[in-house]
Amino acid sequence: MGFLQSSGIRSRRHVPSISRLFLLLWLLLVPTYSGVPSKAVDERNVFKVGVILDLDSHLGNQMRMAIEIACQDVNGISSSGIHYIKPHYINSHAKSLRAISAAEKLIKRKNVQVIIGLETWEGATLVAEIANQSQIPVISLARDHVAPTLMAQTLWPSLFRMSTDESDQIKCIVDVVGSYNRQRVTIIYEAGAYDTMYSKLLNSLSEELGKIGSTIEEQLILQPFSSPTGAEVSLEENLMKLKGKASPIFIVLGLSSPRSTHFLEEAKKMGLFYGDSIWIFAEKPFTNLLTSVDHSAISSPVEDAIGIITYRPKNQAYRGFRSKFLNTFRCKYGEKFNFEPAIDAVRAYDCIMTVKNAIDAGPSHDIMPEILLNRISHTRLMGLSGPIQFENGQLAYRPKLQLVSVNGKEYRELKLWSPNFGFSRSSVAKQGSRRNAYAIAAISKTQGEQTSVENKPMVIGVPGKTPFDKFVKEEMDDTTGKAKYVGFCIDVFEKAVSHFPDGLDYEFSRHDGTYEELVNKVRNKTYDAAVGDITILASRSQFVEFTQPFMASELSMIVPAKLDTDRAFIFMEPFTPMMWIASGGILIYTMLVVWFLEHPTNPEFRGPWTNQLSTALWFTFSSLFFAQRERVYRNFTRIVLVIWFFVALILTQSYTAGLTSMLTLQELKPTVTTMEWLRISKAKVGCDPDAFVCKHLTDTLNFSKDVIVPISNTTSYEDEFRSGNISALLLEYPYERAFFTEYCYGYVAIRENYRFGGFGFVFPKDSPHAANFSEAILELSESGEMKRLENEWFLPQCTMRNFTSDTPRLGLDSFWALFVLTIATSTGCFLFACLCTRRNRQDREQGSTGDEMSVTEMSIL
Repeated sequence: MGFLQSSGIRSRRHVPSISRLFLLLWLLLVPTYSGVPSKAVDERNVFKVGVILDLDSHLGNQMRMAIEIACQDVNGISSSGIHYIKPHYINSHAKSLRAISAAEKLIKRKNVQVIIGLETWEGATLVAEIANQSQIPVISLARDHVAPTLMAQTLWPSLFRMSTDESDQIKCIVDVVGSYNRQRVTIIYEAGAYDTMYSKLLNSLSEELGKIGSTIEEQLILQPFSSPTGAEVSLEENLMKLKGKASPIFIVLGLSSPRSTHFLEEAKKMGLFYGDSIWIFAEKPFTNLLTSVDHSAISSPVEDAIGIITYRPKNQAYRGFRSKFLNTFRCKYGEKFNFEPAIDAVRAYDCIMTVKNAIDAGPSHDIMPEILLNRISHTRLMGLSGPIQFENGQLAYRPKLQLVSVNGKEYRELKLWSPNFGFSRSSVAKQGSRRNAYAIAAISKTQGEQTSVENKPMVIGVPGKTPFDKFVKEEMDDTTGKAKYVGFCIDVFEKAVSHFPDGLDYEFSRHDGTYEELVNKVRNKTYDAAVGDITILASRSQFVEFTQPFMASELSMIVPAKLDTDRAFIFMEPFTPMMWIASGGILIYTMLVVWFLEHPTNPEFRGPWTNQLSTALWFTFSSLFFAQRERVYRNFTRIVLVIWFFVALILTQSYTAGLTSMLTLQELKPTVTTMEWLRISKAKVGCDPDAFVCKHLTDTLNFSKDVIVPISNTTSYEDEFRSGNISALLLEYPYERAFFTEYCYGYVAIRENYRFGGFGFVFPKDSPHAANFSEAILELSESGEMKRLENEWFLPQCTMRNFTSDTPRLGLDSFWALFVLTIATSTGCFLFACLCTRRNRQDREQGSTGDEMSVTEMSIL
């Protein structure tokens, strides 16, 4: 009875010990497969941006709305990096001196890393003086400089202007004046609106007017707006001077937001907007006019006035921003506003995008001010307002200008003006059936010579012979008996033209010659453009303007292929060598652990060492196929085997699937694998002599001219391969797609990442059409129309035409987690078994009867 009681006590005492052992084993295994991160997903660093704007003005509030929209866009992207952009606003109240204290507060108290805003040049330079000391970048929206100077970049190296100078706008105004054939103009501006810079604008305007035989008859300087009563009296007296002028042209260069309402009301009372008067508003006063007065009040008097604004590319990104901006504007002001956001607001959005681009351009650790300054100076970015690239601290891109008029609560777009080509007839966007009679009639008379040329259809050069007819092909029209052109490139061109509101008048002209000669004919204006399979190259881009590529291009090597019959060791292919080694290592390790756990108590694992190890090896290996027959005695062994069976199941199933796939597919083996082998072995290679590839092989890839075989006729490709004249055919990727639509079997393609600019349309340098076609091509790509055209002309009839030199094989990277799991389990059981064996030995040394019972319990584990 005492024996039983003692044994019962001993047994109950070891139950908690066994539970603790399994608990420790569980804690050991959990970290092996638990991959749940303990940190929050969003632990981004706050990147502080200081914003100094005149928030008392409508324009300043527009810029703030644009900045907030930009921050929402960049902070809401899941892949936006580790930085969270947070703006800190300070109101400058339109006073340049306030910008100094604002900048000091932002830098010293808020610790901002970039300052943006600053609508005036004076305020921007004052802040730049402070920022120079800490090398904090300052991105200003000031636009009142006539031309950039190297001195400005030297004095304020941390200052960047997200703007262009006013010289192009002055030239546009003069072109409009010249279209009316008037010799005298009146200039109107508000003193203080341009501060000290208006004199430079006037000098530039006077100089440009002199070139067309016009002069400034009178300058009307309005006093700065102070109080409504005093402003009305002063304004009425000044406007009286303008009445009675013969065929007057009024050019408004400067008009602040507070002044706009009183100016419009008084001018309307005096009838200055009626009769044969012509009003031309520069962009800044026109924007101030639209954003500061009742829109119903400006509909009638300003309807015949011409406003000049910066052209915005109407791409998908801009349309998305415009929709968000107008919704925000209506929510804030409670009125319908269908005008375009001010260009300063668009560029304020681009400021945030520039900052975002700079902080994401390098490593994600803390960004030093000098590093950030360098990154902004080397910005290459497509913004909403156009390309963003700084030269001498100012935007290098010279945007087109848009002539507009007001139609109720909407714009009416009239004409586009290019800095290099003036007005472009084909660039006009239709916004309705009504047209400003003055603007259309007068501008149509602009530069009579240019107009007569524009009325002629554009002459588009097309290659008379291409490597494959699928790109451009000449056919005879049965109805007219004239030549017509079809092909993938022609379809892309016509689809792009269909995106133009006014269409495009053009005619194709056959070009018999090389592609270089075709590009040169565009350069010397023989052709107005070139359409076809023309590759964008750096050497060509120096003299002509290319559109966005409508088809990607890289060097492709096409070689004969044969079935791989040497497959004796294919059973080794499903796994990589490292995977085989790791699997064998895990097998042996599991075998040793099983042997260690079982041989003390299991008679099947006893006997001579060779028998023990062979039995353990046979047991573990046969478990791969679940064919083991030996019985196991210990619980630790069962835990090890449960995990091992799981791993073995996954390994065998993966191996079977991989081997089945390899045996089912007939693998094509190329006769040549690398271009380097071709070059060293001096094997013959074919290429199209009219394309640039032959020259590229000799000049860039160092192929000998003796091994180059020019092949002009695509129907000869197969004959050249069969006769052994060439070992490989080198083409661009688009031609590879065309090749495999004709030669479906027996060939494979190898590409080694020699990329080119792609296929694009060609226009003369600085042609306004290039940007229009680029925008249309992007819209075709985004809508999926481009992909549809590719599939229509290049049907994927050959499923095995592309060759990959590395056969897909399962590697250690796919199974390392399983291996770690089984190693951790085996090791844990091994360690706990050692602890149990040690305790067993201690209990045995005590020699008690109760201990004998404990030994039995331990042996079961």
